[in-house]
Amino acid sequence: MFKAVVGHSNDPNSLSAVEEVIQQCISFLAGDIPKSGILFAAIDFEHSLILQQIHQAFPGIELIGGTTDGEISSVLEFQQDSITLMLFCSDEVEIYAGVGRKVSGDPITATKEAVEQAKAKSTADPKLCLTHPESLTTSGVSILNGLKLALGQHVPIFGGLAGDQSRYQNTYQFFQTEVLSDSVPILIFSGTILFSHAVASGWHPIGQISKVTKVDKNILYEIDGKPALDFYHHYLGLLPPSMEYPLAVFDQN
Repeated sequence: MFKAVVGHSNDPNSLSAVEEVIQQCISFLAGDIPKSGILFAAIDFEHSLILQQIHQAFPGIELIGGTTDGEISSVLEFQQDSITLMLFCSDEVEIYAGVGRKVSGDPITATKEAVEQAKAKSTADPKLCLTHPESLTTSGVSILNGLKLALGQHVPIFGGLAGDQSRYQNTYQFFQTEVLSDSVPILIFSGTILFSHAVASGWHPIGQISKVTKVDKNILYEIDGKPALDFYHHYLGLLPPSMEYPLAVFDQN
């Protein structure tokens, strides 16, 4: 058995929002006991209070998550200034959390610590990893490379970087009842699990396809041998680079 349930609230009050989310999840659980969960929350909520309430409702749960630029679920669809919680139940799949701290100082060591912490609780080999790490203090590429080293190339890694509603000041990551920054929380799924994935967006690419000719981790320097900013301005005039008008990046194949 494997079951996932979702709760979502756009109540601006932290306590009211988490109580609503918990009641939604309890209703969908129908008596099943969750093993683990993922919490996404807007930046201005009282995150410690929310985490404490979740752990009181579901003692022993393996919980990770982070702050966002927006929240999407099957309950309320797209929202901003909301919280959404997904809980997992299973009698076949082991799901355990780990966290690496001060990831900007040494991404390899931090990601290794997170993986070893989660694996130490499990009796089976990892099959899947979910993560929602820091985005501002270091590059997501460095975190991903560290997780690949710690998990091995055969374990797929899914997730996204924590956000702060495009303020670019400070993001938070969640691990159990802790609110952290500069960290990499993970959930590792082990045992008998079959999964698939897909990627989609609301954007439609325009313009010619060009080649990235200089890049360093998450910093793009050149496209077709010219400054990346020149390429951007060719299509969008003097508009500054923005998430509203992103570059479409394709795999080389």
